[in-house]
Amino acid sequence: MKAVRRSRYCGASGVIPVVFMVMVAVGMSPTRVKAQANGATTQGQVTFAKDVAPILQQKCQDCHRSGSMAPMSLITYEETRPWARAIRQRVLTRTMPPWHLDKSLGIQHFKNDISLSDEQIDTIVRWIDAGAPLGNPNDMPPPRVWPNDDGWQLAKQFGAPDMVISSDPYTMPAHGQDVWWKPYTAVPVTEPRWVRAVEIRPATPAGRRIMHHVLARLQQDEPDQRSSLFVGTDTQNDGPGLLMEWAIGKNYDIYRPNTGKLLLPGSHIWWELHLHAVGQEITDRAELAIYLYPKGQEPKYRTYLMAYGATQSDDGPLLDIRPNSIAETEGYHVLRRPARLENFQPHMHLRGCSAMWTISILIG
Repeated sequence: MKAVRRSRYCGASGVIPVVFMVMVAVGMSPTRVKAQANGATTQGQVTFAKDVAPILQQKCQDCHRSGSMAPMSLITYEETRPWARAIRQRVLTRTMPPWHLDKSLGIQHFKNDISLSDEQIDTIVRWIDAGAPLGNPNDMPPPRVWPNDDGWQLAKQFGAPDMVISSDPYTMPAHGQDVWWKPYTAVPVTEPRWVRAVEIRPATPAGRRIMHHVLARLQQDEPDQRSSLFVGTDTQNDGPGLLMEWAIGKNYDIYRPNTGKLLLPGSHIWWELHLHAVGQEITDRAELAIYLYPKGQEPKYRTYLMAYGATQSDDGPLLDIRPNSIAETEGYHVLRRPARLENFQPHMHLRGCSAMWTISILIG
């Protein structure tokens, strides 16, 4: 079976627009919904307390809260009201919340779907067009209770991690270009062990402000070089692949029953921390929590997480986007043995227009 990956990147002149949240960019045409210009309905006026705050709690506040990635908090009315016009534009164009799946085809029912329904967009727009009133404060929903920033989210299900691995720290200056910090850390195992769940986080709440993403590549000497699942144009996929990748909105991986990742003695984590300046000098590191299967328990299936680079290589840049033009990259990957595709996550930043996988069954 052969998988072909094609990515399209769009160039543009002028200033890159500022967005509210980290964008995992799978380009799609903006969808507009028709919104009434007035702020009243037969059920009464749309207000922040009764109608808008519940939507923000459900769809926005994971990122738009103090200490998280988004540049402003949308917890209270006082915090939200100054951004009303910008919110109106972002929700009408479906720029925010960032959910860039094509809504016209394929699977649409996801547990963590943060996109707004047409009705929710209509509610927000009518509220803003009516002057963004607070309404009765007694109508406010109870505030969300946020997880302990010092705790692991998987601890509730699995308890304390079996091991925690940290990257070296990096001090990001207040101003400057983005940095890709790539240290190595040894994995403390003396015998083969199978992983059932992993979680990554910035070590401090301040680190969430500067970390765009974290990759934890697993590097180890495989007894059989054919253990790599793929053969193809991306040499970084030789071997076991990524242990995990982290970005705001994705904190952990729990593998399916009877499935896991294999750690071997002598293995290392090759980190990639993408850091950006926020006007304040911040020092932080990444932490990786690993939850193991009991000793002697070997799952039936081994899982791989592969990253297919499309923008650069050891020999120099592969992608050069001319202004007002479209550039494409393409690569292929041949599966050495039958596999199940669990997920597909394009990560293309602001210039990504589309990404596509094509699966071909090779006969003969």
